[in-house]
Amino acid sequence: MEEKIVNGKIVGGKIGKAEDMPELGSRNRKLVRTFMDNNSVLILVVLLFVGFIGIDAFRTSFYNVILYSALYGVVCLGLSLIMITGNIDLSLGYMAAFCGVVVVLTFNGIYASTGNAALGMVLGIVAALIVGGLLGAFNGVIVTKVGVSPLIATIATNYIYQGLVYNFAQTSFAPTDKTLIATVAKTQIAGIKWLTPMTIIFLLFVIGVFAWMYKTGFGNRLHVVGDNPEAAEYAGISVPQTVLVTFIIAGVFAAVTGFMMVSFNGYAIYTQGDFLGTFPISCCVIGGIKMTGGKGTAVHVLLGILIMRTISTMMSAMFWNAYRVNLVTGILLVLVLVIDHFTSEKKED
Repeated sequence: MEEKIVNGKIVGGKIGKAEDMPELGSRNRKLVRTFMDNNSVLILVVLLFVGFIGIDAFRTSFYNVILYSALYGVVCLGLSLIMITGNIDLSLGYMAAFCGVVVVLTFNGIYASTGNAALGMVLGIVAALIVGGLLGAFNGVIVTKVGVSPLIATIATNYIYQGLVYNFAQTSFAPTDKTLIATVAKTQIAGIKWLTPMTIIFLLFVIGVFAWMYKTGFGNRLHVVGDNPEAAEYAGISVPQTVLVTFIIAGVFAAVTGFMMVSFNGYAIYTQGDFLGTFPISCCVIGGIKMTGGKGTAVHVLLGILIMRTISTMMSAMFWNAYRVNLVTGILLVLVLVIDHFTSEKKED
C-alpha cells in the first residue's frame, strides 16, 4: 500500500479521502464547489475565446450578441424571479408577444385620433405594462390561490395568450408610424452598433434587479421561499403572496420585452412567441439559476443569455441551421443540469 506524508503524518492508501486528510479534503471540496458554482463564467469565456480566435465572421457580428441579449433579456430576468421561488412560467413568450400587440393597438388608436406619435408610444407602453401585470397576476392566482401546478397552469395559459396573439397578428401587425418606436432599439449611440437605448435599458434592469434582490427585504425573501418554503412560513413569510408578486413582476417584464420586439422588428407577429417559449428557461438554467429554487441572481441571468446568444451567433457565423444550434444548446443544457445535480448532492452531503 502506498504511503504519503501529509502535514508531517503518514497516511496509508491513496490520497483523496477527506476523513484521512481533512484539511486537504476541505480545500479540494471548496475548489470544486467554486468551479461548479461559476461554471457559467467558464463556459462563456471558452465560447468567446473560440469565437474570436477561430471564427472570422463571429468577430464582425459579435455586436448581435449584445443586441439580442438586450432584446430578450428583460423577460429572462422576470422568469428568474419565479424560478428562484421554485416555480416556473412557460407562458411568458406569448405573454410578451401579446403585450407587443397591445403596444401596436394602442399606438395606432392614439395616433389615428391625435396624430401624436410620442403620446401613442407612451400610452402604448403603459397599456402593455398594465396588461402584462394582469396576465402575470392571472397566472399567479391560478398557481397560488387555486393550487394548480405552475407547469400545468402556465402551459394552459400559454395556449390562451397564443390564441390572443394569433387573433391580431397572423401576419406582421405594425404601428402606423414606426419611426419613433424604432428609435429605442435602432438608435446607435456614438455610432456604436451595440450601444442603443435598448441596451442601456436592459443593463439598468440587470443592475436594478440585482440590487433589489440583495438590498431589500422582499428580494431576500425570494431565496428563503425557494430554499425552504416551510421554514419561510415559520419565519412569518407569506409564501403564496411572495410567489404571486413574482408572477406579476414577470408579466410586467414580459411587457417590456414585448415593446422591445416591436421596436426592434417594426411589428408584432405570433411567431415571436414561439422563440421565447423555452429560451428564457435555457438562459436561466445555463446561467446558474437552480430549477429547484433558492439560488440565483441577475448576474446569472446575464451570463446565461450571453452564453445562449454567443452560441447562436457562432453557429450562424458558420452557417449552421437552427436544428444544429438547438442540438448544441441541448447538449450544453444537459451537461449543466448534470453538473447542477451532482453539485446539489455534494452540498447536501
